[in-house]
Amino acid sequence: MNDLNTPRVAATLSIACVSMVLMAAPSVAQQATASPSAAPGAGQALPPVVVSPAQRRNATAADRRKPQSASRAAAARRMANRDAAAPAAVPSAGAQQAALPPSFAGGQVARGAQLGLLGNRDYMATPFSLTSYTEQTIRDQQATSVAEVLTNSDPSVRAAIGSSNRYDALTIRGFRVENSEIALNGLYGLVPHYRINPAPIERIELLKGPAAFLNGMAPEGSIGGSVNVVTKRAGDDPLTRWTAGYMSNSRFGTEIDGARRYGEQKEWGVRFNGGIDGGNTTIDRQSVRDGVGSLGVDYRGDRFRWSADLIYQNDWMKAAARGYTPLPGIAVPVAPDPRINLAQPFDYASARSVTGLTRAEYDLSSNVTLFGAIGGNHFGFDKQEAPGATILDTAGNAQSTSRYQIGKSDTASGEAGIRSRFDTGPIGHEVVVSGSALQRTDWLGQTNYGTYLTNIYTPTLLASPGAPVSSFPEGKSGALELRSVGVADTVTMMGGLMQLIVGARQQQVVSTSFDSVSGLATTHYDQSATSPSVALVVRPIRELSLYANYIEGLTPGPTPPSGAANTTAVFAPFKTRQYEVGTKLDLGRFGASLAAFQISMPSGLIDPVTKIFSLDGEQRHRGIELNTFGEVAPGLRVLGGVTFLDARLTKTEGHINDGHHAVGAPDLQGNLGVEWDTPFLPGLTATARAIYTSSAYVRGDNVQSVPSWTTFDIGARYATRLAGRPTTFRASLTNIADKRYWIANPTGYLISGMPRTLWLSMTVDF
Repeated sequence: MNDLNTPRVAATLSIACVSMVLMAAPSVAQQATASPSAAPGAGQALPPVVVSPAQRRNATAADRRKPQSASRAAAARRMANRDAAAPAAVPSAGAQQAALPPSFAGGQVARGAQLGLLGNRDYMATPFSLTSYTEQTIRDQQATSVAEVLTNSDPSVRAAIGSSNRYDALTIRGFRVENSEIALNGLYGLVPHYRINPAPIERIELLKGPAAFLNGMAPEGSIGGSVNVVTKRAGDDPLTRWTAGYMSNSRFGTEIDGARRYGEQKEWGVRFNGGIDGGNTTIDRQSVRDGVGSLGVDYRGDRFRWSADLIYQNDWMKAAARGYTPLPGIAVPVAPDPRINLAQPFDYASARSVTGLTRAEYDLSSNVTLFGAIGGNHFGFDKQEAPGATILDTAGNAQSTSRYQIGKSDTASGEAGIRSRFDTGPIGHEVVVSGSALQRTDWLGQTNYGTYLTNIYTPTLLASPGAPVSSFPEGKSGALELRSVGVADTVTMMGGLMQLIVGARQQQVVSTSFDSVSGLATTHYDQSATSPSVALVVRPIRELSLYANYIEGLTPGPTPPSGAANTTAVFAPFKTRQYEVGTKLDLGRFGASLAAFQISMPSGLIDPVTKIFSLDGEQRHRGIELNTFGEVAPGLRVLGGVTFLDARLTKTEGHINDGHHAVGAPDLQGNLGVEWDTPFLPGLTATARAIYTSSAYVRGDNVQSVPSWTTFDIGARYATRLAGRPTTFRASLTNIADKRYWIANPTGYLISGMPRTLWLSMTVDF
């Protein structure tokens, strides 16, 4: 543990800074009430403006010698001081909480994020591991997906599916999180199931750990963490931005971003984003064509706030590169050249997504706010692909097949609630009651083809998939309903020194599966569970906060497998429990956080004697996370950290694998991104990034594993003016050593890492 001393000290310092900022808030509010120059609290009458009569005095000789210009300058200063001292209207408490938290020094992360039913909170006042990555980070990384930003930036996150595939998935704290489980403006079920184009996105908010109490249950559970993406809004200044980009081998793209505000007080805002890109990628025989368009409208009134978004995304990929599953017992072969593609020439994947979402808030008074949101998504797809080859031996021989699928999904999601603020003596309360609901219906059709032999180093290419061996037409395959009610009370004590959050959420899960041919229901599931939570924040000084939390996650109960004696049994949603303690630091321009956590997840197993299936299995993840961000010196910024993870199978079938490492959960992950504003050429910023992942096991028996890997990226950007227009050039080279490596994920699936790739772009603000 001695190796952890330095990171612990750094993390403790960063957390101290953040806490001091929050502790300063009460004193600032008191000063604002006492001082006539400060803005009054929400809902209070403005103090009267007192104008004193001018006082005559005899001019001194020195006064008479002052030139007229000096007199005019003094008068201007007096006018400015008078304007500054005049009371100004400030947003209500509800509007302040709804406002997007500002960026931290360096602009790569924000000072806070949305915390489910608790609303937007400063990260120093948040008793959970929470990081929000900004639009600036998305643009500077030239990211093509939300998953890229998180994998590049956060040491607790890794891509579970590579970008050479048709879709994204993540691992957070060693647990898998599907792309379809990412929330949009706080609501689940509204993003494309495959990949989220970042063009319409203002913030990517990452909450580590289960969060059923805060957000309600995600469609699949999201045990390791949850992600919320926030759409762009028009700022006070007009924006017209054009970007052109290139990615090797010959992928080109362009994007337009425009925003305006209208009205006497600029209360109406409109923001449009549109982009298209396409061409050949770095993977053999692979090409893409992606398009996105979004329109966001919002209204900012004194007591009423409203927004609406319409987002369309269309993605097409030829020859998506899928992963591999090694046969049990064999040694994992050496990773192939990542450019090699086992996909067939006739393979493709096409996906379309349309999302509409609206949200409104109304302040009944300065301390009571009503809020609500509702949205819908239609996602459709068709694809011909190999679902993933099975590696047969160390020589790389593999067996694969081909499959055609067509399907769609319709989702409606919403929430409504009330937030109130009041005091009981010296103790402040913020009580929130919120209800949420999600309804999703899925359709699927499928045609299966025969198997064939191939090799991960020398693929076999076919002229056609051959004759179908089985099929079923497109029909309803499943329906899911999630309904919940949550309540929380944030108790503030000791003048803001301490905050205690207590609450619970009651969640109901209704799930039905349908026979693909007859359309009749085959299984039905209707269960509920209650998820309590308690969290504490203590801020001994402005720069430091200390926190602890207990929170639960919920995942739909499993269905007993066919070999079980109780195949008709129905299980309530199983609970994942997390205990976490941490500290956060805010030194003004540099911040850090340090957290220690334990997550225990039950799992299903069959008793070897009775053959009864039960939730008596368990997987336990313990870890320490250090995150750093901001400026360590003028012009020098860092973003990254390190995660130490001890993920174990604690209760397994027959106790055979008890104590073994969990699948796809490395012991150590580290990210370090550095930006340096060069002094010799103003506007030029050099960038570098290193990503390290230790070895990981492929199966629970811990016989098969993949080695550790490290990739290095370099880049630069140059901000200047062309024809009077602000212009930024960006260039980066990822995986500069062209490292060949395997990525293991919690499902036992292997992904080949991405090859060396060149990224170029130019952005002009008109």
